[in-house]
Amino acid sequence: MLLKFVFRNIRKRPFLNFIKVLGLALGLSGILFIALFLKNELSYDTWHKHADRIYRLTFTNPNFLADSHFARIPNSEQIPELAAYFPEIENYARLTPLRESIMLHDQKYYNVNQAFICDSTFFEIFDAELLIGNREIILDDPGVMVVSESFAKKIFGNSNPVGQIMSLPPGQFNGEKQDFTIKGVMKDFPQNSHFHPDFIVTPVQGEIQGWAWSYLLLSENANPENMTKQYPQFLANNSEQTIEEIQTTAYLQKITDIHLHSYKLREIETNGNITNIYVLAIAALILLLISMSNYASLNLGMAGFSSKFMAVNRVLGSSKNTNLKYFLTESLIVVSLSILLFIIFSIPVQSIIKNSFNLNLMDGNFLLIVAVVFLFSLMGIFSGIQPVLKRKSGRLNSGVGKYVALKTSSIATNKGIIVFQYTFTIVLIAAVLVISRQTNYALSSSMGVTEDNVICFESVHASIQQKFDLFKSELLKYQTVESVSAMLEPPGGEANDMFPFEMEGYQQEESSRERLGVFPCDFSFADLFKLNFLSGNNFSEKYEDNEGSGEYIINEAALFQLNYSDPDSIVGKQFQLISPVQGIEIPKGKIVGVVKDFHLSSIKNKVRPLVLFKRKNLWMINFVISYQDGKRQEEIKDIRTVWNEIFPAYPFNCEHVSTMYRQVYKTEILQARLLSVFTLLSVFICSMGLLGLSLLISQQRTKEVGIRKVNGARVSEILSMLNKDFVKWVIVAFVIATPIAYYAMNKWLENFAYKSDLSWWIFALAGLLALGIALLTVSFQSWKAATKNPVESLRYE
Repeated sequence: MLLKFVFRNIRKRPFLNFIKVLGLALGLSGILFIALFLKNELSYDTWHKHADRIYRLTFTNPNFLADSHFARIPNSEQIPELAAYFPEIENYARLTPLRESIMLHDQKYYNVNQAFICDSTFFEIFDAELLIGNREIILDDPGVMVVSESFAKKIFGNSNPVGQIMSLPPGQFNGEKQDFTIKGVMKDFPQNSHFHPDFIVTPVQGEIQGWAWSYLLLSENANPENMTKQYPQFLANNSEQTIEEIQTTAYLQKITDIHLHSYKLREIETNGNITNIYVLAIAALILLLISMSNYASLNLGMAGFSSKFMAVNRVLGSSKNTNLKYFLTESLIVVSLSILLFIIFSIPVQSIIKNSFNLNLMDGNFLLIVAVVFLFSLMGIFSGIQPVLKRKSGRLNSGVGKYVALKTSSIATNKGIIVFQYTFTIVLIAAVLVISRQTNYALSSSMGVTEDNVICFESVHASIQQKFDLFKSELLKYQTVESVSAMLEPPGGEANDMFPFEMEGYQQEESSRERLGVFPCDFSFADLFKLNFLSGNNFSEKYEDNEGSGEYIINEAALFQLNYSDPDSIVGKQFQLISPVQGIEIPKGKIVGVVKDFHLSSIKNKVRPLVLFKRKNLWMINFVISYQDGKRQEEIKDIRTVWNEIFPAYPFNCEHVSTMYRQVYKTEILQARLLSVFTLLSVFICSMGLLGLSLLISQQRTKEVGIRKVNGARVSEILSMLNKDFVKWVIVAFVIATPIAYYAMNKWLENFAYKSDLSWWIFALAGLLALGIALLTVSFQSWKAATKNPVESLRYE
């Protein structure tokens, strides 16, 4: 019988009950996907068996590359000695990047995204799953290769690759061809790993030396802090320096902290940001509170519709728990329907996330999904029985004669809920505006992004570099091509190399010679990327300079490091870079120009002092080409034609510069998109709640509206009367939300060295949007009440 009355009341007011179901379903969808995303971000590298004991070693030194903090160390050959010195180190593994971007197999070249030369202990540190091979002995021999499952399939299809030979062709970073024998296949590293190699190899000869990411497996009771404090003593014992002379500071970072807490130079991959985790967690909490408060407010507002039913039940002798059973049953039905609707929503949402961001958030998270749905359902049921709890606390009265009092009390309660909901909605709107604006500012500040007509061939092989001048001259024969250049680092990369220098009139001690960041490039670089010259001229159109006629261009940061403030006064000064690479000489010359600082890498970092200089067939690792706007397909076709004519053996692989920079800012872009979606959900849920509340208020004041119209009130006056309270509530919410949003967004912007202004109009716009949405939501119902025939209104009452 009780179930019959519940369904009857639901059918009598389908729109209001649909709002309840839809609001809960949308809230659950948003909260669950945030929870899944946060779990994914927080679980990086936790899949390693000894994740709690694996640390990455890094260090800084004020006398080495301007105290820069790199994710890898330059003297990785010291790691075996370090392991022998510290008994706390059980094992170690070093990863040296395979600098060449191609591999040769069966007379065909293949692109490589990421690969490492590693120690034989790789599988003792990292828990990569071997599909073929014995992990205990597979890397014991030199020149061994273990390929990932996807890389093996790309090269060999479904055939077994074990025993096949892949070669590293001679290039800029290796003088001779090196052959590697495939001994095993490993499963692709999971998405929540801070590196994803196509393959790993052991050195063909010798040991790992130079720059390498170095990982240490510490014993269970090891104290990383004590080890870093003793590191200077280790250096003193293994060098001629005394411990007082050593200025190196060592750092040990747990592998599980790298993804969200590491902002070092030369990271293997772009990391996330813990600030984004806090922002999304707060967004999920806001969405939860809005969903539950919206559902509770609608239940309180609609409780009056059931007051006669409850009163009659009491008169007929029903138990005190009948009303509780009624609202509990209604809540169970509403929550169940919302879960069903959530399942329908989640299928396309998961598909969109997987296709757009390559994230399968549902995979392997069944228990988390069940837990979130269960807890959300419990909170929904608790919110659904609020009318009974309010009545028991004396704040609601039931009875036939108390019907209006019930509704009045409920609506008074809902005012606070609406203020609460819109406060957080305005905060979310402001956050979306600020994050989107900063992301757009970051992208527009990047080189070659504004016009989106620049493509890049990244990390080309040395043999390709040797023919750059031919490639450039052939491309410039096409009218669609505007400019062609080459450079050391790709767009979005890090220009971290630093050389000693000498400059006319600049005094420095011979024993501690200063260094400047260097950026070898082609003479067309400044023109292609439209660099802004503050003084002087661009390079002359020659591929290389003779001794005594070298040309150098510096940026503003270099200008200030050289103790100049006026660009005109430094142009023409004699200048020379001193190459630390044996056998390579850089011609002496002069500074020919000063350019405004440009953002090669992320605007999270300050622009470093840079010296641009020309090189031919050396360090020209990345080719860039600009073409006429609107000619994308035609231009790609022309470039492919020239490439295949000059480099027929090498794969054609280019990327738009705008896409490369979007990869640099992928965390901010993803955050902006997620927040936009969750803000829309919050606004929609708030609007549905507000619509339901406006319907209740209109029904409560039907008689008042009818009497006012009979006495000559205009429609505009009725609208103003019905809407003014809503406007007032939103204004109160705006006053509360503005300082909260300002503080939160100011803290978020601290992650950037260069940022957009936190202007007042952002918060004003957020408030106006919230007010406009609220007015649009309630005005339809207010208009219906204001234009209703007063005779019908009074007769209805």
